Amino acid sequence: MKTLFTSIFLGLLVTISSSANTLPSGVWRLESYNFRQKIAFPIDKNVITMNIREGGEIGGRSGCNVYGGSYSVEDGKLKISELISTMMACDEPSMQFEQTFFKTLEGATKFTAESWKLSITNPKTGNFLRFTRVEDRDKCLPSSGEKL
Repeated sequence: MKTLFTSIFLGLLVTISSSANTLPSGVWRLESYNFRQKIAFPIDKNVITMNIREGGEIGGRSGCNVYGGSYSVEDGKLKISELISTMMACDEPSMQFEQTFFKTLEGATKFTAESWKLSITNPKTGNFLRFTRVEDRDKCLPSSGEKL
């Protein structure tokens, strides 16, 4: 019995340690955010996603454009870099949101992943992004009548 308990405990410890060294892979949809700016951007009309792949790749939709980049986690600190995006023009609030979204990602050094939630934080600005895991890829598509 003691051996079984020890094995389970060590297995959990390895799982927790390895998950702290990487972002959880999968498809995530932005659920909420907090930007230090006092401007409120409606995100309910835009689909904002982050696809995280093992091996350090991220990408998704940023409301107006499609983006991609890389990430790493060293000593528990997140680093998102090499962000690129398409250059589509959208309404001004969407463009402002997108720029702050990218700056938050590029300045982020902290993340927490619990169950179906992922939070990415830029401690210098206090900005954070909170995502929910998406199992059904159709939930990442725009609602009917909305352009891709």
